[in-house]
Amino acid sequence: MSPFAQASSWLPSTATLSAHIKDLSTGETLWEHDSRRVLKTASVGKVFLLAEVARRFEDGTLDPDELVAATSEDRVADSGILYLLRQQDQRLEDLCLLIGAVSDNTATNILLRRLGLEVVQRATRDLGFTDSGLRDRVRLDRPKDDPLTLSVGTAAELCEFVARVDAGTIHNAAVSERVRRWLGVNTDLSMVAQAFGLDPLAHTDADHGFELWNKTGTISDARIDIGCAGHTPSGRRVAYAVLANWAWGEDHRDPTLAAMGRIGLAVRQHLVR
Repeated sequence: MSPFAQASSWLPSTATLSAHIKDLSTGETLWEHDSRRVLKTASVGKVFLLAEVARRFEDGTLDPDELVAATSEDRVADSGILYLLRQQDQRLEDLCLLIGAVSDNTATNILLRRLGLEVVQRATRDLGFTDSGLRDRVRLDRPKDDPLTLSVGTAAELCEFVARVDAGTIHNAAVSERVRRWLGVNTDLSMVAQAFGLDPLAHTDADHGFELWNKTGTISDARIDIGCAGHTPSGRRVAYAVLANWAWGEDHRDPTLAAMGRIGLAVRQHLVR
């Protein structure tokens, strides 16, 4: 029996889910659930910003060593550490690492100001992603009835993004490698990735046979985790995207995180079988 056979039953009935999990060795879809449904994806949309920055680094239209200072409008608390640092001017490439490591909101806003939100949105569409992407810069004072949210997406498209990054086909191999390197330092392993038992502060190399790079998104009414997990002894690799939203004002965080952890364990079971 597939380890994903009962996956739908693990999810809290109060949460809305979009999920897609794919074996990258065979191309087989291991499990999907409403994978074309568009949901809020919080900080996960930052991956499209990173992809465009990486492309520009590689084609020479953006200098990784360019120093950019945060403005008062760029500074946003919550996710990240840059807003706490005394040194507010940073190299562009280091801003990408801050986004990969701690989903840094201030670093995100600096890069969006440097490139332009519409430029990133157009680049995302040019990659073929029409239902997923960034919709705004990061704001913490967004009213409940604001139609904008930081990003939206579907599990199908986000899993495809992961698969293409892993294959080296988001633009080209060099661009994809940059994106993998930035996301390989993500410190948030609280969702699907919790199943692999990795050190959240040091997992750029294989540990206990597992490799991982991922991007997560967290807001009060959503948890999202997309990434690629590999098992070096078996050679198997899996791309996953698990998106969970629930109604504003409700709190389904704990059961959702528990369900995401069980999905991660199913991925792990598939990798080591």
